[in-house]
Formats: sequence, C-alpha cells, structure tokens
Amino acid sequence: PQISYASTAPELSDDRRYDFFSRVVPPDSFQAQAMVDIVKAMGWTYISTVASEGSYGEKGVNAFQQLSRESAGGICIAQSLKIPHNHKQENFDKIIRLLLDTRYARAVVLFASDEDIRGILNASKRADQVGHFLWVGSDSWGAKNSPIHQLEEAAMGAVTILPKRATIAGFDAYFTSRTLENNRRNVWFAEYWEENFNCKLMSSSKKEDTSRKCTAEGMHPRALIENNEIRFAVYRRTI
Repeated sequence: PQISYASTAPELSDDRRYDFFSRVVPPDSFQAQAMVDIVKAMGWTYISTVASEGSYGEKGVNAFQQLSRESAGGICIAQSLKIPHNHKQENFDKIIRLLLDTRYARAVVLFASDEDIRGILNASKRADQVGHFLWVGSDSWGAKNSPIHQLEEAAMGAVTILPKRATIAGFDAYFTSRTLENNRRNVWFAEYWEENFNCKLMSSSKKEDTSRKCTAEGMHPRALIENNEIRFAVYRRTI
C-alpha cells in the first residue's frame, strides 16, 4: 500500500487500477471546481486557460473546462493554451501575444508548474502588460513565494488555490525531539539526519565527502522547515 501526500491526478481515484493507493489531498477536480466557483463569483464570463504540458496541467484544465460547461454560469473559454515541456522564452512571449488577441478575456486560469508560472509572469512584464491579466492559479502556485519572487507586481491581484491546512497539536514538539538514539525504528532517519545537518555518521555509506561528523543532539525548532502535505500523510499513517 502507498499513501501519497501530494499526488492530485484524477486518474488515481480509479480504485480498479490503483486499489492499493491512498492519498491525503483531494484530486485536481476539486480545485478545478473551486476555480469555476471563483470565476462565477467574480462575474467573469469570458476567460482563457493556460496549462503546462503533461498530466497535471492538461488534465487540470480539462476538468475545469468540463465543470465550467456543466455550471450554469455561462463561462466562455476564449483560448486554451499549452506550455511545452522544452520551452524557451519565446514560447511564453507567444502565449502572452495570443492571450492579448482576446483582450477582453482578462481572467486567465493557470494549471502550471511554478517554473512555468514564473515564465508567464515574466513574459507579461516584458510585454508591458502588468496589471492587465487577472490570474487564477492552481495549488502549484498556492502560497509559494518562488513563482512570484521579484515578479510581485505582475502577480498582483492573483487568486490561488491551496488545500485547507491546519496545525496538528504536538507535532512540532514530537518531531524536533527525535534523535538518532530514540528514533532507531525509522530506518531512513539516519540518512535524513545526515542530509539535514550536512554531516556524516561513522556507519554511513554517504559518498559525499564532508569533514563534519554527526552528533546525537536534537533538532532546534527554528531549523525545522515543514511541508504540511507530508505532515498530514505521516499523521494519517500513525493514527
């Protein structure tokens, strides 16, 4: 059995094909529905979509298109564009030019990787179209800073989707109290310890040369960088 913390592909909901697979995040059809609801709430009836090439982007946009057709909001999709895998700067510039061909479709639904989102925002800036587009981003954008770093002006006013998160009482205290001595049952913990503290254990098979030897001291809470999606997967497995 496998429990995934971030796999959102809709096809993974097929129990006949993936009967040993579980996940702690909803499939992309849920955020596609949220995007439809946002578009309707804003009163936008003429929009465009942009997707990264691949399962995540294309199937996410397909779900949005299907749900928008089924809704009673009268949403008309002006253009549905795709960012190729092996993209270059001119690919993003072309997408912005195409979006400007339907200028009144200012709202743009983005199902794209954070790298592709940066490419789109940069292209809009190069085209001097900052403030023209109204971006609706999927969870690959969410609350991340990386897609918009130094592009904040181009991203101004964007609405992004993120799975609901909450703090699990006691998790930080428990995790930061784990040491090499009290967490031997976790067969991957020693490897994590070496990676996290950039050190090497006496019994290590780590190939990278480092003069720093690992100690048994615990982790400081301020050194903990969390991925909340993983945390919920661990929590689900332990209960």
